[in-house]
Amino acid sequence: MTTSARIAVGIIAMVFTGWLVFSSADAGTSPDGGVELKTIKYPDLVKAVRDQRGKVIVVDLWGDFCRPCKQAFPHLVELHQQYAAKGLVCMSVALDEPVDPNVPAPPPAVLQFLTQKKATFANYWLNEDGKLWTDRFGIEGVPAVFVFDRQGRRAAKFTHDKGQYFDYTDVRKLVEKLLAPPS
Repeated sequence: MTTSARIAVGIIAMVFTGWLVFSSADAGTSPDGGVELKTIKYPDLVKAVRDQRGKVIVVDLWGDFCRPCKQAFPHLVELHQQYAAKGLVCMSVALDEPVDPNVPAPPPAVLQFLTQKKATFANYWLNEDGKLWTDRFGIEGVPAVFVFDRQGRRAAKFTHDKGQYFDYTDVRKLVEKLLAPPS
């Protein structure tokens, strides 16, 4: 292959990669039911949760770098499928570092994973420094799941911090309790 052909192939590859990264960086759930990813800052996430007041909300903090997060993720998808019609809102928040620190975009692997898992709910990539999210969320790392009641109050925080352990059975029990009609 000639030098000019190699340069042309390289340019095409860079343009395609840029398109893939940036086309996935600013969306929520697409109108056609596909999976999308929206880049946000911490205040935007707080607003997204507040905007769902009146519903039960599960916010799953995860990372493509986190094997336990990815193993548990299908349970979030199941909760969404089973309870969305009953008033549950599921949100995923990827906390991965950008591939290029100069380009605030999620790694393409994040959207690929969400698409593979058919995560057709609100998916966010938090474009913040790791220190900010550990401080603001009060967690040491991921996985972490926050559940909010219909009044917008935090009902529970599930983490693996300091020897704690949870699985989605714990999350499901709380969601079912919060969705149950008052007795």
